[in-house]
Amino acid sequence: MNYFWLSFKAIFIKDIVTELRAKQVLPTMIVLGMLIVWIIRIASEAAAVNQAVMGSAALWVAFLFSGLLAQERSFAAEQEQDCIYGLLLAPVDEGTIYLAKMLVNVMMLCIFEIIIVPLACISFQLSVSDRWPQLIIVLLLGNIGISSIGTLFSAVTQLSRMRGDLLSIVVLVILMPMMVPATFALFVIFGILPMQNVAGSGALSFVGGFNSAVGYMIAFDAVFTVACWLLFGFIIKE
Repeated sequence: MNYFWLSFKAIFIKDIVTELRAKQVLPTMIVLGMLIVWIIRIASEAAAVNQAVMGSAALWVAFLFSGLLAQERSFAAEQEQDCIYGLLLAPVDEGTIYLAKMLVNVMMLCIFEIIIVPLACISFQLSVSDRWPQLIIVLLLGNIGISSIGTLFSAVTQLSRMRGDLLSIVVLVILMPMMVPATFALFVIFGILPMQNVAGSGALSFVGGFNSAVGYMIAFDAVFTVACWLLFGFIIKE
């Protein structure tokens, strides 16, 4: 167990320091996120729709597409000059590599959200009031879901002849089931929907209440994190 933590820490620190020093991914993520928020803000003014609804949608769209930018770079360094073979020859378990890479992507999204969430709250006049702990939990669960799947398919695309188009399509399709409870949770936090069960026949009605939405997200993260962790060893050796 001690060797696992040492290996995990070494890979995590190497990747996070490399990304922060290069200053290539994070500024691009922030610019893209600001552009998405600004475009949806203008569209919401023209359509005269509920600002809180559009703000919630803008946040998840920004998180999804900016997260894909970060994940596309997960194995860029290892791809250059076949450095991945050196990493595989090291006495490090493949699952440790995956978990470290995934945590780096989660951290990049967290840094990104520290900037974008206040900007979206100001732009769309979103009121969080005393629900900041719930908002942090929902965003963190979303980050884990996006990063768990994106990290796996980043390895598939970066270490093979396929490229980022496949990553975007596959990741977005797999993440669709998580987006329903995730969107529901933001609607509750911003006061659009009540905390208790929502009646009706719409796409959000099956979620139930806020606790059910968080439960769905936890289950989604747990299933796909474990599944991607188990598959990573087979994929990276192919």
